[in-house]
Amino acid sequence: MHKLIEAAGRRSAGLAAGVVLTGGLVGGVLLAPSAAYAATATITITSATTNFGGIHVGVAVTNGSDPLGTFSVSGAGSGCTGNLFGMPGTGNGNGHCDIQVGAGTYTLTASYGGVSSAPDTVTVGNPSPPPVSNAPVWTADSPSTSVDSQSYSYQFQATNSPSYALSGAPSWLSIGSNGMVSGDIPDGTTSFSYSVKAWNNVGSIWAGPFTIFFRHNFRHDEFVNLRTHLSCTSPVNTGQRGSCTLWVTNSDFNFPWGQFGQFDNFGQGFASDVTAQISLPYQLKARFCGFSWFQFGCHIYGNTAVENLGKLYPGQTKSFTVSWVARSGFNLWGWNPGHSLYVKVVGSASADHDNFSFFGQGESFSVAYVKIIPHGFWW
Repeated sequence: MHKLIEAAGRRSAGLAAGVVLTGGLVGGVLLAPSAAYAATATITITSATTNFGGIHVGVAVTNGSDPLGTFSVSGAGSGCTGNLFGMPGTGNGNGHCDIQVGAGTYTLTASYGGVSSAPDTVTVGNPSPPPVSNAPVWTADSPSTSVDSQSYSYQFQATNSPSYALSGAPSWLSIGSNGMVSGDIPDGTTSFSYSVKAWNNVGSIWAGPFTIFFRHNFRHDEFVNLRTHLSCTSPVNTGQRGSCTLWVTNSDFNFPWGQFGQFDNFGQGFASDVTAQISLPYQLKARFCGFSWFQFGCHIYGNTAVENLGKLYPGQTKSFTVSWVARSGFNLWGWNPGHSLYVKVVGSASADHDNFSFFGQGESFSVAYVKIIPHGFWW
């Protein structure tokens, strides 16, 4: 009889111990398995991103119950709930849910088994700006009264979230919602005027009127004043070699004070990308540039030598040379070999800017004559 009671006691003790190990004992109270895990669980918001309908929330749980169960998120609209998924027996899992809300800034909190996450803030859309309580005040309203660029712009700025508008402005001038005044100045314009208004629901302020004087933004090479001089070997006998040299100068060019009003202190300009060439008649056959086959930068096309001289500053001169040989043959003199022959060589130079100079001379020509004398067996 004593043995039976002892065995029964051992079975009862083992059962109680098994229950405690499975569920846990807190303050002498037996807990359910899920409650035992939840007491040490943690939950974290891993992501909170905006989508077309509101917010997509992702969470992670560690030391949760097994199976994991559900979580909830609050702090935006009616919140949302979702299921947790993870490896069985680990108590760790992840889940996500979606909250349908409008534009605004929200602070989210995720909960699981009585445990809450740290708060996370997310902004949806463009929340309405806070209401203003004061009229605008200018912080940038002083455009320059002269401009030398064909494209005009000035950024007006005022406090307290204003709207902007132009008044008394030409049709080609406009203002953006951010206060930027801009436009391309039409040819022939010497001046223009405008005023700017800034306002909100409290009040308005004006800037101007401003009168802007416009001077043409002359390019440097619009003041180019090219001059050329061509010199050739002469006379020469048939079959004899000779050369022609072209000198190109950017002459000094000054504007008389007052010719263009208060803005004509332009100074001098350089000639950019100057191209020079020497065109030979067919009686002189071009052989090479300079006095060598290895002249850098010069090229011969047909019977014309061309070289890019680069940039010429005021008063600067550059030159290039082409070597040739005087042709011989029946086609030059026909049946009159005793007569000498004069042939014309043309040299030219032009600066960039479409071979046009607004002031001065952006293109120049020179000529020289070569006397060819029949010599020996010229035919």
